[in-house]
Amino acid sequence: MKKLALLALPAVCLIPACAIPGDAAWSDLHANGYGSLYNLNASGAVNDLSVSSAPIAISGDLSIKENSDTNFLGGARVGFAPMEVSMSMFNHKSIHNGAFVGNFDLGTGTSFTGTSDADTTLDFEVTKLMLGFDMMNTGLFRIGILFGVDMVTFNDFSVTASQAGKSLTYAIATDEEIPIPMVGVRGDLLLPEGFRVGAEVSGLSADIDDIDGTFLDIDAQIGWTPMDNEWIEVLIGYRMMSFDFKGELDGTSVDAEVDFDGFYWGVGITF
Repeated sequence: MKKLALLALPAVCLIPACAIPGDAAWSDLHANGYGSLYNLNASGAVNDLSVSSAPIAISGDLSIKENSDTNFLGGARVGFAPMEVSMSMFNHKSIHNGAFVGNFDLGTGTSFTGTSDADTTLDFEVTKLMLGFDMMNTGLFRIGILFGVDMVTFNDFSVTASQAGKSLTYAIATDEEIPIPMVGVRGDLLLPEGFRVGAEVSGLSADIDDIDGTFLDIDAQIGWTPMDNEWIEVLIGYRMMSFDFKGELDGTSVDAEVDFDGFYWGVGITF
């Protein structure tokens, strides 16, 4: 029976290793799952937002001030050391104050020039699927490399510009899916008194579907297994994502940077 419990982070592990049987959550044949509350902060900016498809004529810069919301973050992993498959997912929706500087014209008879108040809606989902091998795997620690994909789905990425009591709304992207290939590394360490720590760093810079993007995903986690219950793990973690992209997003030309980060806390179980 495993002495830890749960995934030492939403991820996967790869590359040949010597898998040594042990009591850790990554040893032998293992399966773990977790559920948590994720207090996610989001902010960013869109430079050179440009739309020139008649009757719409928009050009300018959009600032997205930080705002946060609490979401459900869940994940699971299954493997036979040193191989493992893992998945994590969450969705998030928030509305951010900011400003739009430039021209904003939807061809409706009302247009804005200069600086306008702007509310940006970020409604998106992130699903992460990773595969791999551990380079080193013992009952006390493991080190591995990762390969996989982050599927980022913008359900609603829109901006509402306002001036003098009037407002105009433009959808930058709706139901737009961006699959991002990922490579990375991860490590886990078993500590005394039922504690363990784990971290995973993954990312990539690539040209995908007319978008030149750079994506970084960092996840760190501390888990504690009560000594009288080796099935359950209490955990707290921190996950940060940075998404820079330039190109055509659902027909709109953008040069954008969106950052997400926050702490999560929850419970995991080891099978």
